[in-house]
Amino acid sequence: MIPRKLQVIVVLLVLAILAMGSYLIYLKRKAETVSAVPTSRPMTPPVSGPAQDVVLFIASDADDAVRPTTVSVAMPTDSSQRARVALHTLVARYQQKDSPHPLSDSADVHDVYLLDPSSAVVNLNAAFAETHRSGIEVEQLSILSMVRTLKAQLPQLARVRFLVEGKSSESLAGHLDLSQWIDVSSAIDACRELN
Repeated sequence: MIPRKLQVIVVLLVLAILAMGSYLIYLKRKAETVSAVPTSRPMTPPVSGPAQDVVLFIASDADDAVRPTTVSVAMPTDSSQRARVALHTLVARYQQKDSPHPLSDSADVHDVYLLDPSSAVVNLNAAFAETHRSGIEVEQLSILSMVRTLKAQLPQLARVRFLVEGKSSESLAGHLDLSQWIDVSSAIDACRELN
């Protein structure tokens, strides 16, 4: 006959093994559900290089203004990539909790294409347009701040076109016309009128 102490120890070990097994299954399921949920913010490759002062034009919903601010950002050497990083930094500012012009966490700029030194095409992701607040003022502030930020990075820029997922879009969120080229000098004048 097996001593009573040994029987108790064996039963406790079996129970510990079963508890650890069920806990491992729980952790595995939890890890699978976390990895299945996409992150709300798009991932961008890190930019190497020294940080530089970059001028961003920040929109403010409270007083319908677009004002310059300087931030320090690591910038690539390629002009279109510099423009994209500047716009991505602007969008990231709008995604912060204390943003003066809030945007969705999933809004982003896919690419900025330079057709020539005076013409740029900005490709927004679908979430930028789908989740953008509707209204002529907020849509105009978003576009004006992006155009002014681009102009600060690309001094020769004269016109900008916005696409959504690589396709022409009639509007951003139902009001502001995006089907045509935007004249940069007209955007600058509109910003001056707002301020």
